[in-house]
Amino acid sequence: MATSALEGDDPPPYIAGSYNDAEEIVQPVILVLTGHYIRAQTADGTPLYELSRDIGGCSTSEARLAQVSLERLIHNVRASANGMPRVSHRSRHIFELKHLPPVISTGYPYCLDAVSRHAIGNLALKSASFPRSGFRIVKIQPEKEDGFPKGYRARRESLKQGETIFEIVKKRGHYEWMHPDGNRIAVDDDTGGQHRLIVTAPLTRKTMDAMIGGWCLRIWRDSIKSNNEPRKALKTEVRSSREVLPRWW
Repeated sequence: MATSALEGDDPPPYIAGSYNDAEEIVQPVILVLTGHYIRAQTADGTPLYELSRDIGGCSTSEARLAQVSLERLIHNVRASANGMPRVSHRSRHIFELKHLPPVISTGYPYCLDAVSRHAIGNLALKSASFPRSGFRIVKIQPEKEDGFPKGYRARRESLKQGETIFEIVKKRGHYEWMHPDGNRIAVDDDTGGQHRLIVTAPLTRKTMDAMIGGWCLRIWRDSIKSNNEPRKALKTEVRSSREVLPRWW
């Protein structure tokens, strides 16, 4: 894992130096998706997350790549020998965004495959039930299926839906992200063609990571839906040798 140090830089105030920071509390922040970076909407625009591909601004078939990596960029601040702040930078791979074709999606074509052991789990984007408009982010896990004829060699696993992690309620011109307890925790809007996530409540780091992943899934899904050309042959993400199928398949 590559690290770098920048002497004399102002230390980022929103990232702590703890290795296992899953339960760390993250304060409200405005996040902006620009290209394949997710930045804080601040004067310096510090990048906090990185995607391996531009999921929202590509109008070609590249927007349909079956797999995209999501990494969190970690900025650790420590004092150097001369007492000056020393900022080191590294990344943590947290999720793989996956767009699965109908033949293998078992009803969940947009998934988050957890890579970090500190992640909240494997998740999927699911359309809300009528009459609601919007989506849900739900936990998913493989489930064995019975009832196949003896000797049948087809895949014997399906996906079982677990608890709801977020409700994404569509409002006029934006989405509101709701905690299962009914409290709003973020507002998601695309005003002026810019994707913004306005986090309005303190969250644990693992919850924030899951919401960022779900937000990216929602943007990616809309980008694919807005592209009318037929989905081409699956491509694996160029920075990863992992298969398109989830690791737990």
